[in-house]
Formats: sequence, structure tokens, C-alpha cells
Amino acid sequence: MKTYYTSDLQKGMSLSGETFAVKEVQLTETKAKKPYYRVTLIDKTGAISGNIWGDKFAQVEKSSLKVGKVVVIDAVVEEFKGSLMLNIDRVNGVSEAVLDEYVEGSDFDLDELMKILEKYVDEVSDTKIKKYLQSLFKEEEFRSKYKIHPAAEYIHHSFRGGLLEHVVEMLELSSSISKYYPEANMDIVTMGIILHDVGKLDELSVEGTVVQRTPRGYLLGHIALGLEFIEKTASDKLDDEQLMLLKHIILSHHGSLEFGSPVLPSTIEAAIVSELDSSSSQVRIFQKVVRKSKNRDDNFSDWDNILRTKVYQSKQNDELRLI
Repeated sequence: MKTYYTSDLQKGMSLSGETFAVKEVQLTETKAKKPYYRVTLIDKTGAISGNIWGDKFAQVEKSSLKVGKVVVIDAVVEEFKGSLMLNIDRVNGVSEAVLDEYVEGSDFDLDELMKILEKYVDEVSDTKIKKYLQSLFKEEEFRSKYKIHPAAEYIHHSFRGGLLEHVVEMLELSSSISKYYPEANMDIVTMGIILHDVGKLDELSVEGTVVQRTPRGYLLGHIALGLEFIEKTASDKLDDEQLMLLKHIILSHHGSLEFGSPVLPSTIEAAIVSELDSSSSQVRIFQKVVRKSKNRDDNFSDWDNILRTKVYQSKQNDELRLI
């Protein structure tokens, strides 16, 4: 059993026999040309970087130092340029029988999230769209994969159940704004939300304890893979107009050419899906940074390259939660 999670770590702590999963490992050299390992270790609460210097190599079980493996380490928590990191003295492999300790997961029960998604499917009024969506989730392989799949490799919702949580969040946001946009076909919006990231089922895979991109994911990307999925599964179930509108949502949901969409949103339904996708992913990145920085002494996180800012969190928030 784990004693400390990454969210518990503080400068000066000594870890003895603590377990983490390996997310990244690189054998590199110092400026003096001395070899060392640079690693990233994870558990269900987050990630932390660490170094294994050359004089400790004799205490490293190199066969266990591989991406996706669970390892037991001895280390000291240090601070470098404002961030916590590990100075690792020993590494050995351990049993991976219980991966839940090392795989970040949704804060929500995935069965409950799936019930919410199915409620939105049942509320679709268009018969063809409803039957198409129901047919997808009746397939056990698709349903099981959709339920537990991450929504990203690194950035937002990059955890077990992340895709489902991301989609349900968007569905509930769409429900709250639908009355303000009577011109929008909300059945198309619901279908677009549920399937806008369906290509990620093929783009990403979970290997052991880490999310990795598949060869098709690297070479084609989830937008092209999503379009491929729609053409295979929907061509004989939707009419030509519905099929075109759904494909447009898949192609345009990143919102701009700069972010990888080959076309811009050009329907009100595509605009809604794109904006809700952006809202869900952007705020989730802020949440991720806030959680990672909760044990810092100051109010600001490290600079985040995605957000292009430091994130401020008032310590009063912590005090209020204790009241």
C-alpha cells in the first residue's frame, strides 16, 4: 500500500519503499558528460519529476525502469527552480496487481456518468439520431472502451474515465444554455458532443499505467480518426444532412485552423460544441494546475506552458474549506 501520494509530497521529505508508476524515463548526461536518468513518476493524484544520478545506478533495477511499470523507490523530495522533484537513491520493480493506486481517475463514479449520458441519448427526439446513438452503446466493446478511456495524453481529462467525464460535462453545459439558442438543433448538438472526440478511442491507448498515443494516433490524429469512425458507423443510419452536420462538428470542434481543425465552425450547432469543448478543457487545465500546487507556500503555481500564465489561488479558499 502507498503511504504518500504525489499530492502529499513536501520539500525535505524522505521516502522509503514508496511506490509510483513510471510515466517517462530518459537516460541522459550532465554537462560534465556523466550519465543519469531523468524520470517522471505518477500516481492517481498527479506526477513528479526525479533524477537518478550515476553513483546510484548500482541500486537501480534497470528492467523495472520502463514506461508503465510500477516501481518502489527510496528518495528525498527537493526543490529546483520553484518545483518539487525527487532525488532518487533506489529503484526496484513491484507487483502491478492493483493499478488503481497509480492511475489517475475521475472524481466521479463512471457508472453514474454513463447513466447520465444515456439519459441524454434517451431524450433525443429525432428517431434516426437516437437509434444511431443507442446502437453504438449497445455494442459492449465500444461502451466499455468509451466508459474508461482518457480524453488526452497529457493536457485535459488525461485520466481513466476522462473522455466520459468530459462529454457529460459538455452535455450538462449544453442543457443549461439550450433555452437561449432556440435556432440550434439540440439533437445534433447532443450527437456532436458525444462523438466529437470519438477518434480518441483509436488515437490513444492505455499501456500499463500510462496513456500513450498509438501509431494511427500519431500519423492521423483524432479528428481524422473520428471522421473515419462516423463514415463507417453512421452512413447507413443518418440522412445526408445529419451526416454532413455531424462530420462538420468533428472537423471543426477545435475551433480554429491554428489548433488543428481543417475547417472553422460554420453552423450554430458546431459553434456550441466547439465552445463547450474549449470551456471544459480550459477550465480543467486550471483545475489540474491548482491541485498540483496546493501544497506550495506561496499563492502562485509554476508557470504553465499551456495556459501561458501562473495560476493564483487564494489561501483563504483552504481556510474556508476547513470551517
